Amino acid sequence: MMDKLNIEFPKKPDHLSQNEWEARVDLAACYRLAHYYGWTSTVYNHITLRVPNTDTFLINAFGLNYNEICASNLVLIDIDGNKLSNDNWPINKAGYLIHSAIHRARENDLHCVMHSHEVNTQTLAASNQEAIPLIQEGCQLFERVGYHDFEGIVLNQDEQNRLIKSLGKENHTLLLRNHGLITAGPSAAWAFVRHQVFIRNTEVQLKLMASNATINKIPDNVLRHTRQQFEGGDAQGGAKVRHPEWPAFWRLLDEIDPSWKT
Repeated sequence: MMDKLNIEFPKKPDHLSQNEWEARVDLAACYRLAHYYGWTSTVYNHITLRVPNTDTFLINAFGLNYNEICASNLVLIDIDGNKLSNDNWPINKAGYLIHSAIHRARENDLHCVMHSHEVNTQTLAASNQEAIPLIQEGCQLFERVGYHDFEGIVLNQDEQNRLIKSLGKENHTLLLRNHGLITAGPSAAWAFVRHQVFIRNTEVQLKLMASNATINKIPDNVLRHTRQQFEGGDAQGGAKVRHPEWPAFWRLLDEIDPSWKT
């Protein structure tokens, strides 16, 4: 998990554990950042985060815009979809089915799951192309992306097993054909940064494809080496925390609207 140095969590409400409160604040940051970067589809899509050491996870209240989401109005559910929060908000069934499948199957490494219908990744998803790592940050995607064919809105529980098979055992990213993007990680920071990296790399790939320029592919041995540098932390170059952008994101959100962590 990420080192929390340089991040100060607000005082928790009395009725919540510290673990749940910190998970709520981290997840609220993901939602507000997704809104800031324009990755939202009004009230649809979802980001979830497991409360540490539990079989429960947090999800957005179905009906709120991402810029309305804050730590206190996230909804707590268990792995079977039972709502545990004392509020009147529903949850999106498709969101539960997608996210609970990953939380159940990858309970040791993928604690935060982020799903969007961002336009660049939807464009790639609507093609028969795979993601090609083309930039330094994109090397993190090498041998870490799965693909899942479109079956309609995910309302059929039987699709969960096929989703997990498509994700595989080593991947952290899943491109849903004709649908959208899923990234996941051990923390909110990991899932969000992977989402951002995939979107940036995809934008570059689409522009190259549109230009008909010759693609300069990175050799596999260099891709693997660079991915290992990112995964091992070498790419942070002496920063005090594993993801130095995460505290910077918090400062950005505080300047825009500090209500996100209430």
